[in-house]
Amino acid sequence: MNSFFKDILKRLTVTIISTILFFVISLFIFSSVISSFVEETEKEPLSGSFLVINLSMNLTDRPSDLDLEDLTKEVITDEQTPPQFYLREVLDALKKAAFDDKIKGVFIEGGFIPSGYGCGYEAVKEFVRSLEDFKKSGKQIFGFISNPSKLDYLVYSVCDQIYMNPSGSLMLNGLASEQMFFAEALEKYGIGVQVIRVGEFKGAVEPFISTEFSEENKVQITRLLELRWQDYLETVCKNRKIQKAVLTQKLDEGFLLNPDKCIEIGLVDFAIPYADVLDKLIVKGIEDEESSEFAKIKLIDYVDRKNSLSDLDSANDSDFSKVAVLYIEGTIVDGWGDDGMSVGGDEIAKRIREIRKNPNYKALVLRINSPGGSVNGSDSILSEIRRARSEGLVIVTSMGPVAASGGYWVAMESDRIFAGEQTITGSIGVFGLLPNIKELASNFGLFWDVVKTDNSADIMSLARAKSEEEIQVVQNYIEEIYEKFLSLVSQNRKMEINDIDKIAQGRVWMGIDAKEKGLVDEIGGLYDAIQHASDLAGITDFEIEDFPKIKNPFDALSGLFEVKFLNNLHKSHSGTSRSFFRHIDSLLIQIENLNDPRCAYSIIPWYKGQFGFTQ
Repeated sequence: MNSFFKDILKRLTVTIISTILFFVISLFIFSSVISSFVEETEKEPLSGSFLVINLSMNLTDRPSDLDLEDLTKEVITDEQTPPQFYLREVLDALKKAAFDDKIKGVFIEGGFIPSGYGCGYEAVKEFVRSLEDFKKSGKQIFGFISNPSKLDYLVYSVCDQIYMNPSGSLMLNGLASEQMFFAEALEKYGIGVQVIRVGEFKGAVEPFISTEFSEENKVQITRLLELRWQDYLETVCKNRKIQKAVLTQKLDEGFLLNPDKCIEIGLVDFAIPYADVLDKLIVKGIEDEESSEFAKIKLIDYVDRKNSLSDLDSANDSDFSKVAVLYIEGTIVDGWGDDGMSVGGDEIAKRIREIRKNPNYKALVLRINSPGGSVNGSDSILSEIRRARSEGLVIVTSMGPVAASGGYWVAMESDRIFAGEQTITGSIGVFGLLPNIKELASNFGLFWDVVKTDNSADIMSLARAKSEEEIQVVQNYIEEIYEKFLSLVSQNRKMEINDIDKIAQGRVWMGIDAKEKGLVDEIGGLYDAIQHASDLAGITDFEIEDFPKIKNPFDALSGLFEVKFLNNLHKSHSGTSRSFFRHIDSLLIQIENLNDPRCAYSIIPWYKGQFGFTQ
C-alpha cells in the first residue's frame, strides 16, 4: 500500500512539473511570436520626407501598456485600435525631426480620440510648444482639417499653412463643463449616501447629494473655464497672426464657420480636397516612387520605442546616471494597480522604493496628471517620497493637465514644483462618503443581521445608515485630515496656516493663479522639470527612464491573468439586477475607485481629462 501511494505521489509530481514546464515554455514561445509581430523592421525616411502626425490618437502623460487583448484582436480581425502615444516620446520625436536632415517638415492630419485622462489641455499645450520649437529649425508644418474639434484646431493653429476640406467646418463656441448628478437616482434605487466634508469650495460630493452645481462650485469652475478659453483664443491668435478683438467679434457673429469664413478670418489658408493636398506635398518634398505619393514617415515609425527584451535589459544594465520620470496618472486609489484611469498608492510607493534603492538614479521627476483620490493612497505615496528625499534623492514635480487634491498632496515633499499655466491644481480639502444599500438590497429580498460587541463595530458596513454620533466621529476625523493637509502645505510652501486656509477650502486654481498664490514654484513643462532635477543632482550626462516602463510582450502576458473584479461584477448579474446596473453604470464608473479604508477622499471627480472641451 505504501509503494502504491509513493507511485501515485511520484506520478502526480511529474505531472505538475511537466505542466509548469509546458506553461513556461509556451509563454516564451508566445512572447517570441508577439515580439516578432510588434517589432517591425526599423524604417528610415527618404531624404525629403515629411513626418506625418495623425492626431487620431490618445495623447497621455504616462507610457501606455501593451494590451495583448487588443493586439490579438488586430491579428485575428485586422481591426486597428487607435494608437496611444505618451507626451515625452512625441516631444522627443519632434526634437529629433528638427535636426534630422532627411525630414523636410511635418504634416498633421486627423483628430484626437481622447480617453480617460489623455489629451489634457496642458499636455496638448506642451505638444503645441514643441511644434513651435520645431519651426525654429526653419522647417515648415502643414495641416489638413475637415471638421476639427477645438482641441484639434489648437494643434493645427501652429501650421504654416492649413488646408481645409471644402465641405468642412470649424466650431469655436466656447467651453463648457457638464456634470451628471445622481442624488435623485440614488434615492430612487434606495442607495443612501451620508457625506462629511470640509471646505466651502469642496464640490466633490455634489454629484451624490444634489441635482446641480452649488454657487460656490460654479464660481470656481467659471473662473477655470474663462481662463482656459482666453488662453485658447490668445494661442490661436498668436499662431495665426489674428487680432484677438477681431476673432472675438467674428465669433460673436457666428461660431460655426464654413471654409470661406475661416479663410476670411485667417483661421485657414486654402479650401481644397485632400487629394490636392497630397499633390502639393510632393512638390514641397519629394515623390516616393513606390507609392507615387509624397515621401513620408509615420510618427509610430519615427518615435524611439524599446520593444525587445534585449533593448530593455541593456537599458536596465546601464551604469549611466539616470533621472527617473515617475507618472501618476488617474484617480489615486488605496492599494495596487495602474492602468491610466486609476493608480494605486502602494503601486507608486513600490516604484519609488525601487528608484531610491538603485544608486544609478540621481533624481526623480514626478509627473502628475491626477484629480486626487484616496487620502490613504495619497499619503502612502508621500511617505515614500519623504523617505527617498531624506536619503538624498532629488525630487522635482511636474504637474500636467491636473494635479489637484490628492494629486497636490503627493507633490508636497518636492524640491521644486513646476506647473503649466493651464494646470488645474490646489483643491486643498477633504470629504468623507458613507454609502449604504440597505433599501436597495431589501428591494431584492436581501437582508443583513449582525452580532457585535459595540454599537459602532459595523460602522463601515454598507448595510445600514450611520447614526448622528457616528457621523460626528467621522466629521472629527475628516477635520483632522484637513488640518494635516493645511499643515503639510504650510511647512512645505513656507506659508502660514491661516494664509493657506484662505486659498484652500477645497478651491481649485489654474496654474497661473497657483504660482501667484505660492502653491507652485515655477511655470514650466516636463522637460523644464527634468532639467532642473538634473541641475540639482549635479549631473549633465544622464539617461531618462520612465516609470511605468513600456511593457514588452512577455511582461504584458501577466495582464491576461488579472482578475478584473468590477468587470466580473457587471457580467455576473442577470435579469432584473443586470438591468439595474445598466441604469446606474455611469455612477459605478465614478465610485468604483473610492476604496479608501476610512472613506476619506481628496478628489475633484467633476474634472474630465479634456476639461471644457466638449465636442
